[in-house]
Amino acid sequence: MRTIIILYILCLLSPYTFAQSCKATIQTEIDAINEMPLWIAYLVPLDSLGEVINNEYMEFNQVHSYKILDDGQIKNANVLFTMYFDRDNKIRKVFKRWADGGALHSIAYYNSNGRLIYGAYNKGDETHGKLYADASGFHIEHFPDENECKNCFEAYLFLSTKCIEAQYNIILQSLPNAKRTNFTPQVGDSAILCSSYIYSLPNGEKTIKGEDGIAVKFGMPVVISKLTNGWCRINSIFNAPIGYIPIQDIETIK
Repeated sequence: MRTIIILYILCLLSPYTFAQSCKATIQTEIDAINEMPLWIAYLVPLDSLGEVINNEYMEFNQVHSYKILDDGQIKNANVLFTMYFDRDNKIRKVFKRWADGGALHSIAYYNSNGRLIYGAYNKGDETHGKLYADASGFHIEHFPDENECKNCFEAYLFLSTKCIEAQYNIILQSLPNAKRTNFTPQVGDSAILCSSYIYSLPNGEKTIKGEDGIAVKFGMPVVISKLTNGWCRINSIFNAPIGYIPIQDIETIK
């Protein structure tokens, strides 16, 4: 009887153990991507005359095709999303904001074969989630838990870079004058909070309100004000102190 109980407990714990192991492995891949040199490019829409569309609230029927631009070419352009290429000209990261204020729409990481390994998405109505993917399948953390939209990520994340090429009918490649960067966090960096709570101190109490009463929201833009032992202190974009968050729960934006 005791053996049966132990086996039953192990069965209950196995999905959790698998998820934690999967997340740890994928986090190592994410960290490696963020530390490597990456080259920035932007996907923008073109009208029927081949001109860049500047209106961020464009109608779908205005779009005729798409083009990849670098930093020196995007003035006033309506950027659909930002791509980051590695030295082998492969996309390793894609970042997209909502058009109405800079909050996160989605961020995705891809391995060297172009397969999605991690993504975070933000529907904008308190519905959001994270997806971890490996050869065995997906592990999805969706919030709020009672929400039945378990496949919301499909509307926000491309499962491979080939899917991006097919969707926009474009060859994904970096440009000769692309700006180089990496995502090692630095004080003063702009970032996106990928958590629905913060901490009063490193390893301290969880809270959903910042130090001056700011409501904490998944996907909100923040600024890194301090780095300490795997944690960072974050401020609002207006420099109001918010609190602390593990570095792996923010995305620096460059």
